[in-house]
Amino acid sequence: MVDHNRSVLGAACLFIALPGITNAVGLGQNQKSGSTIIEEIVVAGERQPGSPTARGEAAAREALSRVPGAIGFVGAGEFADDFAQSIGDILVFTPGVFADTSAQRENRISVRGSGLNSSFERRGIALYRDGIPVTRASGSTEFQEVDPVTVQYVEVYKGANGLRHGSSSLGGVINMVTPTGITAPDTFNLRIEGGDFDTRRASAAYAHAWDQIDVFAAYTRLDSDGYRDHSAVDSHYGFANVGVKLGERGETRTYLTLLRDDFELAGSLSLVDALRDESLAARPVSIGPFFPGGPTTVLDPGPVGDDWDRNLDVIRLSNITRVDFDHFGVDLGAWYSKRKLDHAITRFAGIIDQDEQEGGALLRYDGSLTWRGRGGEWTVGVEANKAWNDARTWANLDGRHGVLASDAKQTSWNGLVYAQLDLPLTDRWSGIVGVQAVRNSRQNAAILNNVSGRVLESRINPRFGVLWNPQENTTLFANITRGYEPPTVADLTAGGALPFTPLKAQRAWTYEIGGRGQMGPLAWDIALYHSTIEDELLDYGVAVGPRFISFTDNGTDTVHQGVELGVDYEIAADMLSKEGLALTLRQIYTFNNFYFKNDPAFDDNRLAGVPRHLYIGELRLDSAAGWYTSLNFRWVPDGAFVDFANTTDAPGYKLLGVTAGWDITDHVRVFVSGENLTDLHYISNVGTNANQLRERATLFTPGQGRAWFGGFTLSL
Repeated sequence: MVDHNRSVLGAACLFIALPGITNAVGLGQNQKSGSTIIEEIVVAGERQPGSPTARGEAAAREALSRVPGAIGFVGAGEFADDFAQSIGDILVFTPGVFADTSAQRENRISVRGSGLNSSFERRGIALYRDGIPVTRASGSTEFQEVDPVTVQYVEVYKGANGLRHGSSSLGGVINMVTPTGITAPDTFNLRIEGGDFDTRRASAAYAHAWDQIDVFAAYTRLDSDGYRDHSAVDSHYGFANVGVKLGERGETRTYLTLLRDDFELAGSLSLVDALRDESLAARPVSIGPFFPGGPTTVLDPGPVGDDWDRNLDVIRLSNITRVDFDHFGVDLGAWYSKRKLDHAITRFAGIIDQDEQEGGALLRYDGSLTWRGRGGEWTVGVEANKAWNDARTWANLDGRHGVLASDAKQTSWNGLVYAQLDLPLTDRWSGIVGVQAVRNSRQNAAILNNVSGRVLESRINPRFGVLWNPQENTTLFANITRGYEPPTVADLTAGGALPFTPLKAQRAWTYEIGGRGQMGPLAWDIALYHSTIEDELLDYGVAVGPRFISFTDNGTDTVHQGVELGVDYEIAADMLSKEGLALTLRQIYTFNNFYFKNDPAFDDNRLAGVPRHLYIGELRLDSAAGWYTSLNFRWVPDGAFVDFANTTDAPGYKLLGVTAGWDITDHVRVFVSGENLTDLHYISNVGTNANQLRERATLFTPGQGRAWFGGFTLSL
């Protein structure tokens, strides 16, 4: 039997023992100092002061530094020159985040094993945009609802550190912050890029601020054939926000999102096919002939014959109003969204057809206090949302709608109250205590060929933590939190492919220690965590021929534990700065140790879906003359297990890439990126299944081969 606790502690000791380690992961990596070039970048960022509803990057980093737990921060400069199609592409250098490619413009994102093997509709991570939930009332998240091109910076609150937004899920909160007419660096920005697979993307943005009103508006069009057969994408994304000042201390900001996202699905392959040719679409499923010369019956023509696709249309309107008083502030938010999903997949699952409307509101108070002569902070919030979904499935006949197979009215609602107090104990110590009270409902009212049912859950989740600043630029923390995650409607109905099945909510206790800081040219960030989970929501998979559909069930007791480490080091900082150069080595390591605990069927086997080790490195050279170049490396020593029986895993891989950029003038910048330069055949994503796989099981998604992308921006 594997000693899981010894393995995680051993990995922790190994990396703590590395000479000079001190502050890096998202936040730490964006706070390092030492070279002239880096100092200039920080000063430039601080020229964007922000406003009551949209704080600038410097203020966001300062607020995150007071969180007693693992967090991350990613500024737009970290991914602006990459061909980032989705949120997962911009979180590459955030330890603890695993993002792989499951389809064109689609990532499977997991933080600390959240939604470990969920399919298209992700669970376990609460996605916010500018402090307003994007995650649906049903519990699912469509990550493509946020365009990376219109993101100014990203805040990552891992695990229950997301309580500041009311979340206690295993994965935590990702808050995407967008530019405004005040914080956008340019009045006008035009971005044109293209590359392999007939890929083209164009984006235009306008920002302006008057005395009382500011506006930001952007439009992005992405068109690509994709690197696989039948994987084309055609995406239109419009976004705008308008801010209006309310006197000297208040502001109201209204956001509008318009999305039309159509992409074809190539399906999963067998391991042999996926490693042989990454461009293949899934094979048709047939039976026979049962004797020489006999007939062959096609059960499923596959992604091409049945035109598998996922088409999503979204209209979203939201507002946040902020008023600051002497010692506290008030946020009042509201949102409404309308989603239309047309999702054609296998003959068994059919064509999923959904029309959903959702509305919600939030009220949040935050402020400062003085206790024993020292300043502290507090937050109290209330949030509620509800969704109504007309969920239908149709028979898939060569890509056309056949007979109506099922029809149901689905309603989901959530209500939560939360509070957190950050109280200074001494000049260097502070204590944090928080609590969340939550109630959730998921209901499926059958009309045709379905099963009616309802799941109603309530929970109170406490949080305790301490923060210690032993010296300047060094922070250590520890916390204990109870987490909670109800099943999504997609979990309860297998996305409409299966009848309603009631499931329990997932509960967990998480223990976390870590720290972050800077020491000369070195920046570091490390977190160790251990989560004991009851009734974890796991995708066990069910076979239909050689194909699998995702079905979710509660597991027995499971454990998620790991190490999240980031280290930045400025090489020869003093010498190179005299030449106007900065050479930075960035390294990210994530250790995932997820396993069953005395399970009747799987004993102490590892959980399937995410690899155990992940290392990402980048060596980047910046010049004061306005250019940079970098070499990046991604290493997965051993791929993820695909079955909970632990008989089949994906092979490991090593990927090499480059990026470069050059400011030709003060207004024009060109950039280029190369991916998978060795043209390695590898597995980027796996589905999961409970038991041992058959040889031709189709649960593997091939990764993209060698590709080049490039473009330019014009800023005025």
